[in-house]
Amino acid sequence: MTGGVNASGGPSSARAAAPRCALPMPPDPAPGSAKPRPASGAAAGPHWAVVLAIIGLAMLPLGCRRGREAPLFTGEPYLAVWAGDADRKSSDFLAILDADPTSATYGKVLRTYPVRSRGNEPHNVNVEPRADRRLFAGGLLTNRTFVFDLRQPLAGKLVAVDDAGPQRRLWGPHDFVSLPNGRVAVTCVDPARYRGDPVELVTAAGGLLELTSDGQPVREIPAPDPAARGLIIAPAGAAAALALDRLITTNRGHGYTALTRGEAMPGISVQVWRLEDLRLLKTVLLEAGARGEENLAPATARFLHREPLVYVNTAQGGALYASDSVQTSVPAFRLVYDFGADTLGGDAAVTPDDRWYVETLTGRNRLVTLDLADRWHPKPVAALRFDRDPGDTNRARAGGPSALAMSADGTRLAVADYTMDVPGYQHDGDRRVYMVRLDPTTGHLWFDEGFRDELTGEVGIDFNRARWPHGDTGPARPHGLAFVTPEPPPPEGGRPAARR
Repeated sequence: MTGGVNASGGPSSARAAAPRCALPMPPDPAPGSAKPRPASGAAAGPHWAVVLAIIGLAMLPLGCRRGREAPLFTGEPYLAVWAGDADRKSSDFLAILDADPTSATYGKVLRTYPVRSRGNEPHNVNVEPRADRRLFAGGLLTNRTFVFDLRQPLAGKLVAVDDAGPQRRLWGPHDFVSLPNGRVAVTCVDPARYRGDPVELVTAAGGLLELTSDGQPVREIPAPDPAARGLIIAPAGAAAALALDRLITTNRGHGYTALTRGEAMPGISVQVWRLEDLRLLKTVLLEAGARGEENLAPATARFLHREPLVYVNTAQGGALYASDSVQTSVPAFRLVYDFGADTLGGDAAVTPDDRWYVETLTGRNRLVTLDLADRWHPKPVAALRFDRDPGDTNRARAGGPSALAMSADGTRLAVADYTMDVPGYQHDGDRRVYMVRLDPTTGHLWFDEGFRDELTGEVGIDFNRARWPHGDTGPARPHGLAFVTPEPPPPEGGRPAARR
C-alpha cells in the first residue's frame, strides 16, 4: 500500500562498535517509598543497594578490563522502530535503523515508512520474528493494526491496515502473537466504546482479535470468564508456547483507549488459553505479597525456551511471578521476585539459553538482569542506568526505558525511552533508542557506545529531531522495536521460499 523513504543505501562494512564498560548501578529508591520486604511464601528480591554493590565489586576485574571486545556480530543488521508523531499533526511511521555494528552508518535512520494516518499512539509490534518477515504493529488510540512487509527492510512496504469499524467489539490492540496456522492473535485491552464508568470496570471485558497473515480480521473473542467475576479482564501482554499448546495473556487494566475518562484501573490476573483454537481455559488470580500491591497490573509474559515455565511481571506492582503449571487443569502462579514499589515494570526478554531475564524498570530508570539459575529464586546481577548520558555520566537525561527487543543470540538489546500517552495513563521519556550489550557469561549490561545519533553524535538515537527521510515532520515518540534480517536471496535458478 505504501512505499518508504530512503535516507541512504544499505549498511556497509567499515567499523566495529567498541562499547565502554559500565558497572551495574543499583536503582535509586523512589522518593517516599519503603524498601522492598521479603514476600511471605515466595522468594522476594534482596535489597538492591547491597546486592548490586557486591556484584559491582566482583565484576571489577572481569568487566572493566581495557579493550573489551564487542561480541561477534551474527546477523540482524536492521532495527525496526514503531514511532508516533509527537504532536500528532503528521503521519506516524515505522523507522528502519542501521543495526550492523560493523557498518559505517551504524545507528543511522536509513528509511521510514509513513502510515498515512496520525494520532494512532503506536505501541507494540510482534516480538517473535515471522517466517514471512511481516511486522504487525498496533495503534492504541485508533484501534488500527498495521502490517509491514520487511522481507527487504530498505525496500519494504505497508501492505495492510485493519481499521476497526463501528461493528468492532474490541479496542486497544496491544500485543501480537503468531499462531501455528500463520495467523496472528492480537490482545485488545478494552471493549469498544469503553469509558471507565464504575460498573464497566468489572463487567466489561477486552479479548482477542484474530487476523490473517495479510492483516484481515477473522474473528473477535471477548474474554469474560463467569468464574472470574469481580476481576478486571483486559488482555494486554501475551506469550505463546507451541509445545504446550498454550497462550498466556495478562490483564494489565482498563483505560488505554480513546474514550476513557479518569485513570487506568489495574487488573490482578492472567488468563490461560489453548493456543490451537484460542479457547479460554482459566483465569488465574495473582496473589499479592508483603507490600499488598505486587500483583497490580500484570504486564509482560515470557516463556522459557527449554522448559514449561512462564514468567509474568507486573507494572504498578513491580514484581515477578512464575508458573510451571499452565498446561494443567489447575494453573497457579507464585511471586518469585520483588523489584520494589514504584519501579514500574515494563518490557522483558529471556536469553535463548534461559539463563538471564532482562526487564526495563521505567520508574527506576533502569534495565536490569536477573540470574535464572534457580528458576524460583532469581537473583539480580546487573542494572544499567538510563538517567545519565552514557558518554558523559555527569550529564543527566530524562530516561524512561520501557520497550525492549532482544537479538536472536541474546547478546544485544534495543531499548526505547517512551511508554505511552493515552487518556488513562501517561508516561513520556527522552525519546531515545539505545543499543545495549549483554554478556552471556555474567549477565552484565553495558551501553553500545558505537550506536550513535548520526546528527548529534551522542550515544542513543534521538527521536526528537526535525527531519526524517519522509519529511520535516518534527519529533516522534518511539516504542515498538524489532530486530530484522532480510530475506535471503533464492538459490541460483530457484524461487523464493513460500510465505507462511
